[in-house]
Amino acid sequence: MSWSIFKHESEFVTTERIEVNDIPCLKIKPKGATGLLPTVLYYHGWHSSKEFQRFMGATFACYGYQVILPDALHHGERNPIDYDAEGMLEKYIWKIILQNVKESKGIIENIISDHNTDPDRIAVMGNSMGGISAAGIFVHNTNIKCEVIFNGSCDWLAIDKLWRKMGNLNEDTANAKKLAEYDSVTNQDKLHQRPILMLHGDSDTSVPIQLQRGFFEKVSDSYKEFPQMLKLIETERLDHYKTTSMVERAIEWLKEYL
Repeated sequence: MSWSIFKHESEFVTTERIEVNDIPCLKIKPKGATGLLPTVLYYHGWHSSKEFQRFMGATFACYGYQVILPDALHHGERNPIDYDAEGMLEKYIWKIILQNVKESKGIIENIISDHNTDPDRIAVMGNSMGGISAAGIFVHNTNIKCEVIFNGSCDWLAIDKLWRKMGNLNEDTANAKKLAEYDSVTNQDKLHQRPILMLHGDSDTSVPIQLQRGFFEKVSDSYKEFPQMLKLIETERLDHYKTTSMVERAIEWLKEYL
């Protein structure tokens, strides 16, 4: 998507293309904002890009947050692939997600040092593939204060098992071992009862709601002292989409916990 198609900038936010450790990103923040800002790292889904999520970023920026939207590997400006070709999802999905996680520490360090980010007020958020990425990033970076997952899965091993079953693929022990390093279920000790909000359609055919329901059940005991910090909100009769109500809930979560 060409930057030139965005003809009308909001009067309430500023949007800037930046490079963070050579990763193309958009930085969107409230116009006129000064000092250290609460900052949201937002990760897009498969077949998307930072530009496709620009309006989403601007929406959160209107509520006082700086939003950093990176292009994932093989998306946007980073050597895009033919997403609809046979076998591409199976070949690239975990490679891209794991790369998002590995790059996250460097991005966080950079936006703290160079982009007026309050180090004590960082959130991670994502949709679909981006939501799965965000869950791993939350495990990998214990300085992130809270997370919001749209239509994703925090249970990496469960979704990998499901995808393999759906694609009639054999188990991959080596890959499962890699995933376990950042899986939220196997790394509950790294969650530290930090706030997790999951927003999901109960009729999602791409990332079934059962994955997040299962995750909720598996980690609920870890949140028994602060159960309000772990929340799954389901939208009835909704497939793999976001709604305005879900975005509103996300903003409320940030207001409470970021």
